Amino acid sequence: MILNVLSGKGGTGKSTVAASLVQLLAEKGSVVAADCDVDTPNLGILFGLDDDDFEKNTVSTGTKAFLIEEKCTKCAKCMGICVFSATSWENGPVFDRYACEGCGACGLMCPEGAIELRKVENGWVGKAKKGNIGIATGQLKMGEAGSGDIVALVKAKADRIKAELSAENIVLDSAAGIGCPVIASVLGSDYAVAVTEPTPSAFSDLKRVLKVVEYFKVPYGIVVNKSTLNPGFAQEIQKFAKEKNVKVLAELPYDVKFVEAAVEMKPVIEHAPEFRPLFEKILGSVLESRQS
Repeated sequence: MILNVLSGKGGTGKSTVAASLVQLLAEKGSVVAADCDVDTPNLGILFGLDDDDFEKNTVSTGTKAFLIEEKCTKCAKCMGICVFSATSWENGPVFDRYACEGCGACGLMCPEGAIELRKVENGWVGKAKKGNIGIATGQLKMGEAGSGDIVALVKAKADRIKAELSAENIVLDSAAGIGCPVIASVLGSDYAVAVTEPTPSAFSDLKRVLKVVEYFKVPYGIVVNKSTLNPGFAQEIQKFAKEKNVKVLAELPYDVKFVEAAVEMKPVIEHAPEFRPLFEKILGSVLESRQS
């Protein structure tokens, strides 16, 4: 099973939920956790790992425009074509490497073939191991493009770790929002756990990310985190789920022990075992839905 934990909005507790589900699966055998939030990967922290614990490899999935000066006749036909405002003129065309998205439009306009796209190092992908848990992760370099491509490489790394460990399950900790990294992580998932909180912004973003999940025909359930912060709004989410005939897998309370677990770099079910039944309920519902 490839289980995707996503949220739509940042800060809802998505990684907290993912880490405890991984921990439960690890008690039954090997499992792979894949951090698909390649802009700000932090899943490893919840298992007590730091940056030096990961074996990393740099990757080049993005391209940038480069000028071949000896071919350039300074005709300026490449000016004004870039929708990202990555071109400027300083006695010839200059390309801003941070603004350039590697679309190639400027090169198409050049009659002399003086502009070419070259692969650039735009991130890294890595792995680590903690007991029965294999962790795949990656990070996009600041200012670079290609987050979806990095996520695809992280998922490929997770598949290789799964084979190495003879694991049965992969848990993906997705990025927030509905952009490229989320789309790349949802693709190919068997089930999605959508984590939200009882606030208007989180509820709105939940609806948006569920459209992505539904587009890829991935079955899903909802977890309402911090439900005791606003019980009335939590009921609104329950009503929404009932209308859509979607199961609310669990409601998690707002409790300082969740924060303490993150500070101690542990899954919350390790720090506060009293919450274990709630996560067992989530995982049980997921596994049940897979068998039906």
